[in-house]
Amino acid sequence: MATGDSAGAVYLWDTTTGRRRHALTGHTGSVWPFAFRPDGAQLAISDDQFTTRLWDLSTGVCRYSLTGHGRQVASVRSSNDDDTVRLWYRTTGRLVHTLAEHRGRVRSIAFSADGSMIATGCDDSLVRLWDASSGTLLRTLHGHTDRVYAVAFGRGVLASASWDTTARVWDVETGRTRHVLARHTGRLWTAAFAPSGDLLATAGDDLVIRLWDPASGAHLHTLTGHSRSVWSLAFSPSSALLASGGDDGTARLWSVAGGRPAMRITLLGLPHGWAALAPDGRYKIDGDVEGQFWHVIGMCRFETGELDHSLSEIRQLSSDTPF
Repeated sequence: MATGDSAGAVYLWDTTTGRRRHALTGHTGSVWPFAFRPDGAQLAISDDQFTTRLWDLSTGVCRYSLTGHGRQVASVRSSNDDDTVRLWYRTTGRLVHTLAEHRGRVRSIAFSADGSMIATGCDDSLVRLWDASSGTLLRTLHGHTDRVYAVAFGRGVLASASWDTTARVWDVETGRTRHVLARHTGRLWTAAFAPSGDLLATAGDDLVIRLWDPASGAHLHTLTGHSRSVWSLAFSPSSALLASGGDDGTARLWSVAGGRPAMRITLLGLPHGWAALAPDGRYKIDGDVEGQFWHVIGMCRFETGELDHSLSEIRQLSSDTPF
């Protein structure tokens, strides 16, 4: 699993042990969206310097830096805050299409499983479906009344999550709403389908993760544990685990296969937000504290607000480990 934070640090984690495997260095500002290539060989990461980098995970080397967006990229596959979506060839870094029908910041984007269709969500409260090969707008989905921060394809359906506190399940062929999921009590930031197709997860400002049956729209379970807003969700390829990342500075792994879901591992995903204090009064709140001081007399986690708020956020995570 990979996590990125608001100080530019990107870490790869062993989800069995909870230990950090590697760090990818090079981004100098906040990294928000990123996504694995399906085979897990590469990772695309965007930052607040308007740059998207493509990393080779076997070597840790950056293969390409993609530039051209005029404001921060809000989702990788790829979209951003200048009201456009840009499609690039992964192998060459060449720009293929610019999709410019939105009238607001594009917050989220997703490819269908076969790669033929793209869905986008926007501040204009609309969801749009596009033909990936031609860049043609296929249909516009109306229903949300506030910003759409997440879109995700399931099997023949599309899910969207909005600041209007609802998630919707749409029929991809007709563009009609199948279900309105309205159990949340706060703005929604994220949604994810299990690869098996039988689970949809949503989360946001009300601190809980809700699991749904996308076929019937039935609410199945509520997962509690995060102490602040939940920013990101990702299922493992086997659908057995769900990962969540939040504003409380943690990433959590949940067992969701069969029976009642339960938390499995909590990853303290950020060194930022933690402090080490040495006897001579020196302290460190940024980066790896291990080895920084010969005599560390204490470590504590600061509450949000005591340090810069941005130091305790996990904005996005992604899973590529075949659990």
